[in-house]
Amino acid sequence: MSHDLETPPGEPGRWAEQLYRARGEAIPRWRPVFTGDVFDAVPVTTSSGTTAGRTVMVLQHPCAMRTDGVNLATRLLVSEVRHHRVLTPEEWRGFTKLMSLPDLNSSETSRRRHQAVMFDRLEVVDSAALDVGRRLACLTHVGVNLLLQRRVHYDTRVVVPTHDIQAVTGGVYEEADIIEDWCEAASLAGIDLSLATDDCVIWLREDLGDGLTRQRMLEDQQNRSGIRRAARAETVKRYGSTRRAAT
Repeated sequence: MSHDLETPPGEPGRWAEQLYRARGEAIPRWRPVFTGDVFDAVPVTTSSGTTAGRTVMVLQHPCAMRTDGVNLATRLLVSEVRHHRVLTPEEWRGFTKLMSLPDLNSSETSRRRHQAVMFDRLEVVDSAALDVGRRLACLTHVGVNLLLQRRVHYDTRVVVPTHDIQAVTGGVYEEADIIEDWCEAASLAGIDLSLATDDCVIWLREDLGDGLTRQRMLEDQQNRSGIRRAARAETVKRYGSTRRAAT
C-alpha cells in the first residue's frame, strides 16, 4: 500500500504551532541538541574554499550525533536552511527536496520570515560551531517525524508513515525532554550544565537488573510516564526543586 507525504496537523496557517517546540529566545539553553534543531551563523566551507556563516538544520539521529550519549561527535551532518515561500497542502506533498519551515523567523516582517531546509544542500560542520545561543528553533516530535519522513523519501523515494517513525523516535525524544527538565532543575540549583547532563545520563543508564535500564525502558511507550515521574522525583531529591516548582 502506497502512502503520501504527510502534512502537519490542522490548518496551514497554524502549522508553525505543530512544527516548532520553541523558537528563538524561548528555547531553553539546557535542551540538548536534537534532530531538526536550526542554528544561525554556522561556519560552512563554500565551493570556492572560503568560509561563510549559514543557517543550517541538524539532520542526524540523536543516537548518531553523540559518541557517548552526552558529547556531540566532532562533525555533524546538516542541511542549509534558506528563504522559501510557504507551501500549500498540495505543494507540501511535492517539493520533495525540501521541508517548508513557515514562520521560522516569527519576529521578521520581511520575506526572511519563512524558510525551508534543503536536502540537496548537505554540509558537514564542526559540532563546536553549533552555538546554543544562536539556535533558532527546535522541532516538536511531530516536526521531527515529518522531517525524517521527507528526508527518507528524498533519499529513497519511499514514504514511511510517521506513525512508524514515531515508534523508533519516541524513546529518544522522551529522553531529550527528561534531560532538559533535569538540567533546568540542576541549573536553578547552581549545578554546571555539563555535569548535570552527565548525571542524568548516568541515571538513565543505571542497571536496574538483568541489564535493564531506564533508557531502554523509554523505548516502550507504556513505561514513559513512569520514568518521567521518577526523573522528577530524583531531581527533587538531588536539587530540592523542579521546573514546575520554580515557575
